[in-house]
Amino acid sequence: MAQFDPRTLAPLVSMAATWAVRKALTEGYRKTTGNLPPQRTDLGTPIGTVLLWAGLTALTTALIDVMIQRGAAKYEEHRMLSHQVGPGGQHSAGA
Repeated sequence: MAQFDPRTLAPLVSMAATWAVRKALTEGYRKTTGNLPPQRTDLGTPIGTVLLWAGLTALTTALIDVMIQRGAAKYEEHRMLSHQVGPGGQHSAGA
């Protein structure tokens, strides 16, 4: 039976997690300020506010992606090490 590589699913998990966190950030902003988050096309909002919000969402998205991708790679590495075949055809416990 073919083994499934969790790194193939990681981008989908990352997209879903990013969507959920952005929704939570937007709702948190709305509850805190009473307004929707600033949009880059909203000329009535100071540029500093727009850039701060854009930076926060970009940083959050990048952190989520890195954590999920690294977690998937670490899981796959651990899975591969735990299934290595040692001398005599026995499975080794791995490191």
